[in-house]
Amino acid sequence: MDMPEDYYAQVPFEADEVQGEDPYEKVGISSLSSGMPISGYVDYAYEIEITGRSEGNSSGQFGGWIQHFAVSDDGTKLYACDVWNKRIQLISLPDRKTLHSFPTNIAGFNFQARGIHILRNGDLCVNCVDTTGLPKLHLFSPEGQTISHFGPGIFGSTSAMAVDEMDRISVVDRRKMRVITCSKTGKVVDSFDPGIKDEILRICADSKGRLVIPDHLQNAIYVFEHNGRPSNAIKPSPGCGYDFKYPAGVACDSNDNILVADVGNHRVSQFTSEGVYRASVLTKRDNGMWRPHDVVATKSGSLLVSEVSGTYIKVFNFNSAGVRYFD
Repeated sequence: MDMPEDYYAQVPFEADEVQGEDPYEKVGISSLSSGMPISGYVDYAYEIEITGRSEGNSSGQFGGWIQHFAVSDDGTKLYACDVWNKRIQLISLPDRKTLHSFPTNIAGFNFQARGIHILRNGDLCVNCVDTTGLPKLHLFSPEGQTISHFGPGIFGSTSAMAVDEMDRISVVDRRKMRVITCSKTGKVVDSFDPGIKDEILRICADSKGRLVIPDHLQNAIYVFEHNGRPSNAIKPSPGCGYDFKYPAGVACDSNDNILVADVGNHRVSQFTSEGVYRASVLTKRDNGMWRPHDVVATKSGSLLVSEVSGTYIKVFNFNSAGVRYFD
């Protein structure tokens, strides 16, 4: 299957980041400069400062587009992985200000942060990878202090990561082509083959611990129990109006609805936990979506979306009925 010319499935670890102007970047910039939400587009956006691939240590200065991020339960703090500069950036969402950053450093070595989740006690679980593919899962305090780390001997080479509400950590081992679930102390709980042969970009977990795994190149989403037993699959028929074109990021909302960032169709679609289509909740026409890649759902009802090569995060708000509203 051919990929879009302006999109690479494996970035930035395997390929250089996408370059070129994004016509929707002006939306985030305008929202920041005016301080007001833009009707029909974002409620607000956080625009990051790009400094290039340097070992910079300034808060808020990123080396590339945002791909991995997590939001606190109260919806006020954004933790974003700065892959190139090997740091975690902490951002206050209400006032859109960077609070601080810290390096993803383990025993004197800096690792790329390629996944981040917030544990129940507020600590951070970060998927750390070096240039040789050596993986380590690292637990940090919210301030960036090292708590513990593990990985060698458990994982071969990690890619996507998810953490469920019981703090079970599930990681895709790209070398073994398996999903390995362990406790936050590193004890292996489950391991299974999801049957997906291509690169798995992202995974997420619902409130029951089920894992949602996109098959990026085959345009399908699979749901597994945490022990690997298949639960259901989402395979929209071509031309049905909500079929996929390179699904990437996935998230589950507070009702366990599944949200899919559909890169090629410029939309975020919502399905029930059983895989029944509900709606395209964010689209190019109505909300300015442009190659959405990562999506995070907060418990307060917001959706945070990053886009391929974008230097911003868009924030959308929904009411209890799942209907968009503007502040």
